Amino acid sequence: MVKESFVQKYYKHAKKAERKTGVPALFALAQSALESGWGKHSPGNMLFGMKQGSGRDYGGWDGDKQLITTTEYSKKSSLTFPFIFSGYPKRTSSGKWKYKVKAYFRAYPTPFHSFVDWSGLLSKASRYKQAMRNKDDPYLFADEVAKAGYATAPSYASKVKGVMDDIAQIIKTKGLNKKNPWKVIIPVTILALGTGLIIYGIVNHKKKNK
Repeated sequence: MVKESFVQKYYKHAKKAERKTGVPALFALAQSALESGWGKHSPGNMLFGMKQGSGRDYGGWDGDKQLITTTEYSKKSSLTFPFIFSGYPKRTSSGKWKYKVKAYFRAYPTPFHSFVDWSGLLSKASRYKQAMRNKDDPYLFADEVAKAGYATAPSYASKVKGVMDDIAQIIKTKGLNKKNPWKVIIPVTILALGTGLIIYGIVNHKKKNK
């Protein structure tokens, strides 16, 4: 139920962002599901875990930010953050330093703003040019994003594509990708009615002229 609710809630935002940026909605939904725990952790409509960073707007960010607790890993023990919890950083068995900190993340007025900011980043970054060349194939797009180094986990591509499979099935089952028939029926009805009136007017006009 959690997955279905997530897809039903955010599908329209992902599709709208897709039309604006070209980033496949299916991939965007899968990535946001991974980042937010299927919507369980999305304060300030932050669905992709985007930090304040350079402060650049990629099409959906108005500059709002929020201070959130997070965990970071680095080869360096001298990183700075707005706040570092006592006892950190700690050296891990891998040799990296683990930080428990508070850092500034982006906040958005609506979920759509989050989708378009994140997808705007992908569509404009040179490292994802090859992925954007394959935007019509969400699965190939995912492979290319992984190759470009979006995530360091070696199993990232297979993981995100597995989530895409789940979401694709929900979209199909719920009929979310079907067009609203009324959008077609109403204009056609109006057109037919208008045509009928024109024909009726012509016929009556001919009768009067006889």
